[in-house]
Amino acid sequence: MSRSLEKKCNITIFGGGNGAHVLSGLSSDVINANVTVVDTFQDEAERWTKAMAENGFTVKYGGGNDLVQAAGKPKFTVTKEVQKNVVNADVVILCMPAFLHEMVLTSVAPHVPETCPIVGLPGQPGFEYQALYHLRENGKKGSVVSIETLPWACRISKYGQEVDVIGTKECIYYSLVDQQTSGYFGAGLVQLVQTLLGAKPVLKREENIIKYTFLYRPTVHPPLMYAKWKNWDGKPLDAAPLFYQGADDEAVKYLDGATNEMIKIADFLQTKYPDMDFSGISSMQDCFIGEYPEQIKDKSTLLTCLKTNQAYDGLVHPMKKTEDGKFIPDFKYRYLMEDVPYGLLIIKQIAEMADFPTPIIDEIILWAQTKLDAEYLKDGKLCFVDRKRGRIPMAFGIKTLDEFVNFCK
Repeated sequence: MSRSLEKKCNITIFGGGNGAHVLSGLSSDVINANVTVVDTFQDEAERWTKAMAENGFTVKYGGGNDLVQAAGKPKFTVTKEVQKNVVNADVVILCMPAFLHEMVLTSVAPHVPETCPIVGLPGQPGFEYQALYHLRENGKKGSVVSIETLPWACRISKYGQEVDVIGTKECIYYSLVDQQTSGYFGAGLVQLVQTLLGAKPVLKREENIIKYTFLYRPTVHPPLMYAKWKNWDGKPLDAAPLFYQGADDEAVKYLDGATNEMIKIADFLQTKYPDMDFSGISSMQDCFIGEYPEQIKDKSTLLTCLKTNQAYDGLVHPMKKTEDGKFIPDFKYRYLMEDVPYGLLIIKQIAEMADFPTPIIDEIILWAQTKLDAEYLKDGKLCFVDRKRGRIPMAFGIKTLDEFVNFCK
């Protein structure tokens, strides 16, 4: 079934990875969507453009539902030029790891139209105040949408040519800070994004910015990494181990432990802010079931949810190959490099602002900082992390819970 926008819309997507590939194919299939992808990393824009010219572009779903664009007839363009492709943008979408957001927002905010909205897909914790900071510094009034997670489990099979969608989430949450009074804004902006994505996942709004920060679940990847590698002896492996489906009881201990600490913080905040809704931050098991209700075959425990989720079939730990063909863990992959300084640290500062202990989250952060060559915690307290290396609220002048809540109003 064809999808269409009510009027012509210039959509500029920043990114070049798995999610950007899917989003580019999906959004450019929408009538009245004029899609440009800006990919500034090395020669990726040139490679992507050449691949589409020679082989076309396909978003693969299987079962005859693939989206196919013919060779030499792409429905979107790929470039590395930033300024000329944002000055006339109606919507800018960042579809890239969170550690790249600061660089992109710094280059984009001075040049976007005054009311052009910025969408983080995913935005992840803190995207609202980071994007608002840059827009306001440049006198812009664009709205900000942060979508909690990538809508798909996906992998590029042929760069610039073919991307596989392994699974699609049923429902994901977003936050909206509506600053503008014209153009695409408010419900219209969200409907535009929903049209670009298609029927699934369904976008649901979370109005409580602090609660939304918890919903992203930075308590998924770091606990799984920690449980797997905290006692690693440093010896290379013969094969890359399964990530989700290779989980064990130790992994469940840290997944549940970190998530339960987050839920307890939310319960405490409910007493501090009785007019704000902190309900519905579910257990990790319920979270997986909610996202993949049809793809999980055994929903009886958290461990079986991980092991029998078809959307996770074959997904392995991030690894680097050694010269002799063996494998060692890649600790600089986004599962730590992104989800700790752009996820767990934000939860940690909220916990500190609430004067709430988080021993399991602290344990994971202390291990992760040794792998990321950083110092995030010292003597049990969160260190200052500048905006180029993380997205903690204090780097944007937010030091109290009230300041956090009010910054986005």
